[in-house]
Amino acid sequence: NQLIRKLDQLPLLLRLIFAAACAERLLPAYVTASNLTGKGDPEMLAGLLARLWEDIAGDPMAEGEVQASIDAGMNLIPEDYHEPWFVEQASAEDASIAVVYALTCRQSGDSRDAMWSAEHVYNALDHFMINRENVDLNAPEAESRLQAHPLIQAELARQRRDVDELL
Repeated sequence: NQLIRKLDQLPLLLRLIFAAACAERLLPAYVTASNLTGKGDPEMLAGLLARLWEDIAGDPMAEGEVQASIDAGMNLIPEDYHEPWFVEQASAEDASIAVVYALTCRQSGDSRDAMWSAEHVYNALDHFMINRENVDLNAPEAESRLQAHPLIQAELARQRRDVDELL
């Protein structure tokens, strides 16, 4: 809620910068998963995000182009999971969804869409930490332990800093 309140104070252009920056941080995870499985289209996903950056920089996307980009991004969300399962799968999903939310923010102007892009960065990192640290989510205080982890705190601080700088 605090993030949404801060994002609400920003004009659309700055909300888009925040959402696109969040999505940009996850692109390498999508590339890694695609390289491991041979599935997905990292160039297309990167191209969708690059086009959003061009829009932000002053080369506006037409509304039909925005919707077509959202649709293309939705098609890049991994649906079938590779066997054996590997950690990067969830991050690839979060990466493509973060791009879609950044594009959706461009379409709607809604701060919640920018927030969801940031949320997927957090989700990817949370999932990574659960697997790296072998966290039993049923254990008492598991979630608070994850929240306190320096990597997760660094990402949350990065998001706060980004919004504060944009404000």
